[in-house]
Formats: sequence, structure tokens, C-alpha cells
Amino acid sequence: MTIKDLMVWPPGGFTNQVVLTFDEAMYLICCGAVLFRSVSVPAHHAAHHHAHFHSFLELSNGHRIREASFPLAMLDDYMSFPLDEALDEPAPWNTLEQPSMTLCFGRYPGTMTFTRYVSRLNRPAASLKCASMILLRELGVSRIFDRLRYLQDKRNYAVASEEERNFLYGELLMDPESDIRNGNTVRDIDVLSDLLSSEIWIDFSDPGEQIVAQYHVNGRCGASAELFFHQLLLSTELARRIDLCATYAGHSSGHLLSALPRRVAWGVRMSVRFFQNLAFEEVQQTDPTNGRSYSLVPQNKYAQIETVMDVGYSLKWPTMPQIEAKMMAESAGQAIQCLQWTMPSVTFLTGIVMPGPMASWMVLSCLLDCDHEDRTALYGLKELRPQSGFQYLFNTYWYWESMVGKVLGAMQGSKCVAGWIGPCISTPDLERVEYVRIHHERAPERIRETHVKTVAARSEPLGTLNGSYPVSNFHLPLPYSSTVDCIRVEKLALVPLYNLSGCDGPQNVEHKIAVQFAVNGRSIPVRLRYDVSFIAAAACSAGPHVLFYNYTYKQIQIDQLLYITEWAERFAKNPIGEGVSSDEENDSDIDKVLVIMAYGAADNAVLARAWCVHLGLSAVVADINRTCLACTIREAYAARVAVAIISDFKQVDDEEQVPRASASFAKR
Repeated sequence: MTIKDLMVWPPGGFTNQVVLTFDEAMYLICCGAVLFRSVSVPAHHAAHHHAHFHSFLELSNGHRIREASFPLAMLDDYMSFPLDEALDEPAPWNTLEQPSMTLCFGRYPGTMTFTRYVSRLNRPAASLKCASMILLRELGVSRIFDRLRYLQDKRNYAVASEEERNFLYGELLMDPESDIRNGNTVRDIDVLSDLLSSEIWIDFSDPGEQIVAQYHVNGRCGASAELFFHQLLLSTELARRIDLCATYAGHSSGHLLSALPRRVAWGVRMSVRFFQNLAFEEVQQTDPTNGRSYSLVPQNKYAQIETVMDVGYSLKWPTMPQIEAKMMAESAGQAIQCLQWTMPSVTFLTGIVMPGPMASWMVLSCLLDCDHEDRTALYGLKELRPQSGFQYLFNTYWYWESMVGKVLGAMQGSKCVAGWIGPCISTPDLERVEYVRIHHERAPERIRETHVKTVAARSEPLGTLNGSYPVSNFHLPLPYSSTVDCIRVEKLALVPLYNLSGCDGPQNVEHKIAVQFAVNGRSIPVRLRYDVSFIAAAACSAGPHVLFYNYTYKQIQIDQLLYITEWAERFAKNPIGEGVSSDEENDSDIDKVLVIMAYGAADNAVLARAWCVHLGLSAVVADINRTCLACTIREAYAARVAVAIISDFKQVDDEEQVPRASASFAKR
């Protein structure tokens, strides 16, 4: 008998009175099952007791499970920066941005990975500050540009030479102890790191500062632009020395980058991005006495344009012919026609995209800038607001972190591309082109750092590791085989709530949102109220697996869901009008999981998610073809959520062939 033949329990040759040994239990129970693990990682440049908690998933053979699913692989380079690029898949603690964007989006639209669900609890540590005796020397803008042009071609050349040392301490820095440093590259790194830790410099970890084009477009040479290029020079000098030390030490440069203060590390990453995508070219002057003048020329504009086109095609953007025409015109020249683009679009097209969520908003800005529609109604999209979306012609699109996107992501045809979920159902309550902010309430948090430490014990397939495992302590849970086909989404309803700033404009108005369903011929509106999380269940292998008796659950069909009322009272503990429950009230463990069988029509899963959002209950979302019922229930216990939604995702990602930009551009 093989594990794949295990469709009954007890298996052949065993009875309920048999007690399995550890090896037998590992073979019959754990083989191919998903295991949940956690790790604590100290935070650099923070108080000694500050640590970040992360989780990862593996199979019983020790192989890591890849949870994330990027619909467009090229977005990996924009949204995430792995500190060790030699790894095929970085660990959740091994990326510059935190929480990691590589391990962010779940396999199913509107979901996140279990790793992201845990990592989002971490907050950036306040860096320890120390006084620096290093001072900056006066350096003119023209000299800064000359040095940057020099470093463009010699970034990795002769860092430790006497010439480089003379520039660092003779023109750039004023160090009282420079004579005793004796050309020590490690000490130079400390000096530059201390200097760049100052709050006078731009913090590129702040999404609001990641629109880099605002500092260098249209010949801007004001105080902010001068500060930017001065910081770019210092960060580049630091990056060169980090690369040199990494080469000698046998480490990746990312390994050393992770030891720098957060503000400094992001500045170094910006400098690397800058020189990867922009080049200084000298402009001929009619009057030589004016000194040298430089222009910035994009090096990868064509690749950026292809990415925007791919995102548009994948999202089924309704005006792709117009976008393709403008992109064709833009690709004809080497420079970017900055007057035709907003600053987020110019930043993306030049390729200086920092890790994190801003790439989603930059790509969207490029799509909207190509269109002839009036964009004044979409003014709110200039700011990163997770709980937002917009209607565009015949579709709606929602940010992946919005509660509406999490619900409508289950609809047939919806995708999650570049952080946007769509195309989704339109609504008659919005104009043809209109931005919308969503009124929401924070759902009670059921998992905290103290719970992450016990995630393995709370979800152990064997129940308890005591050396003996009675067969009678386990059973084989199997899902219902029948499907329900009496539920359909009727419409998306929005009601304006109030004006946040006291001024006119749709970007300042929040809306209450409800999804109206037809259930057995009756119209039932379900208001979306709480910002909950939907966790994509990891795929197991060699299933189905058996379940320990202590993991209790209740299995229902989707058409019975609206009659379930006790789950919110037991686990949300947040009655209407009483606000968010306290930590003490939410500290009790989950003692039962509600398993909602929502396979069949895609609208079944939409109703299940809407019900969870209405009551404030997070859930695990599983595909019955990839994850068995036992592993799904154990993941719910690991995440401390009380609901599991079982769907049947029969649609394969590549079933529908979407045109790609490369095919369109090949016709030029």
C-alpha cells in the first residue's frame, strides 16, 4: 500500500486498537502534509530585545513550500529585493522590504500567503542613534555631477586607491580621525553609514519619497534636487565599498546591506537602481566657461514599456489600443517625454522603482496617463491608500489589500496583477470613471507575536509528540461531494458616507459597500464591514491526510451559511457598535473551525468571503484539488482563524491566452 492509496482509515492491516510507532506515524500521517514553522530574527540597529517573527512552510521531507504566485514574473524585480540573490526563493526575513513582497500575494486573487499573514505583525524597529563626528564638506552641484559621471563607468574600480581616499576625505567628508584610519574600507563604510543615518537625508523606505522622478526631471536644481544628488553620491560611494568588502569576505552585498540602518540601506538600494537604469550623458555647451552639463538617459525604457503593456493586457484594460499607440510613440525615442507623463509614471518608465507596494501605483499611473479619459475623477489614486479602488468604463479595479478586492477576487475572470484585482463587476452607483475610498473597520487581530512562537505545536499533524500514536486518535476528513448552484452575484452597491476633509471632491468621500446576492430567488445584500485577511492554503502532496481528534471542525454547504450566527459571537467577539475587542478577549485559542464548502460556481466563494468580511472573521482559502481538508483545517489552527473556505479552482492560469506586449511591439 502506498500513501496515495490511503483513502480509508484505519489503513489496511491496522485496527483502531493499534498504537503506531513514531516511524509508522510519520509515514502514514505526516508524509506529504504541510508543516508550519516559525523563526525569530533579531532586528539590526535596534534595541537588543527587539526581534521580528516570521514563518515558513515545509513538507515532512524538509522541502520548503513555495507559497507566493506572481502572475507576472518580471514584477519580482520591482516589488521585492532579496538580500541574497543566489537563493531561488528568499526567506521572508531575507528581503530589504518588510514584510516581504516576494512572499506576499497568495495563489488565489484576494488572498495572502501564510508567511505574509504572520510577517505583517512586524513593525520597523526604531534605529539606535549615535552622534557622528563626521562633517560634510562644501561640494558644488557641478562637482557632484562630475563625480557621478565618473562613477558611472568606474563604480567597481580601485575603491581602496589613494586617489579614492583623497576624494572621500579631501573633498567629500571632513573626518578628524581620517589620518589614523589608514585606508580601512570597513571603517569607511562605518563613516558613510553614520553620516547617511542623519534625518536630513531622504528616507526612501517611505513610500511617499519613492517617486524619485520628482528630484531629477525637467532640469530641477532646487534645494531638494541638490540634496538628492548629494545623497546619491554618498550612497554610491558606500555601495562601492560594500561590494568590495563582500567580494573579499565571500558574502553577497545584500548580506552586508542588511546590517546597515534601515534609512541607509534603502538609500544604497536607490543608488544601485539609479545607475542600473539611468546614464549621465554630457551635453555639448556653446560656451565652455559654463562648465559641463549632463542629461539623464534611460537605459531600459523599452523593457519598462513592455511591463506596462503586459500588466494592461493581463488586467483586460478596456482601452488597450490607445495605450499601445502611445507606448509605440514613446518607444520611438531614447528620452522620455516627461511633459506627457505624471511623476509616478516617469519614475516607473525610468526604472528607478523601489521595493514595496509603490510599484503597483506607478504601473497604474502609466496606464491612466495613456488614456484620453478625464483623470480628475481619479485624483485620489495619487496617494497610496490600501482601502480604495476605482471604476473605469465597464469594470472596477481594487487594490489587493482592500476588503472589496479580497471579496471580488473570487469572481470568475478576476486576477491579481501588480497588486490590482480586476476586472471586477461594475456598479451603477459610480460614474463612468470615478475613484472610491472604502469605509472599513479594523477586524479583531487573532494572532500576535506570542502565538507565532507556538505555531508548530498548534498545528502538529501528530497532535502531540509523545512517542506513541493510537490509530483511534485520528480520522480521515473528506469534503462533501455535492455542489450548490443557487447563488449569484447581482450587483455591487455603494453609499457615500461622509466628507473626511471638509472640502469637495470624490477623493475625500468614503463609501459603505455591499454585495447583493440572489440566493434561492431572494435578493440578499451583504455589507462589507471589516478588513479581514484571507490566507491561501499551501498545497500538500500525497493526500488526503488524516486529522488528529483534537482538531475539531464543522462542515456546511454554502447555502447554509447565512443561517450561521454563533461563529461571529464565539470568535469575532466584536458586536456591532462596540468597536474592536481587546487583546484579552481574543487571546483564547480556536477550538473549532467552520469549513464552508463553496466549490461549484465562483459566486459561491464570493458569498463565503463577503460573509466573513461582514462579521469580521479571517479565513483560510483552499483549492480542494491542491490541499486536502486535514491540511486546510490545521492551517486554520496555525493562523488562529475560525473559518476555512473550500473552493474548486478548475481554471488554470494559462487557460486563457492573453496578448503580450512583445507580440504587439514585434509588428513595429
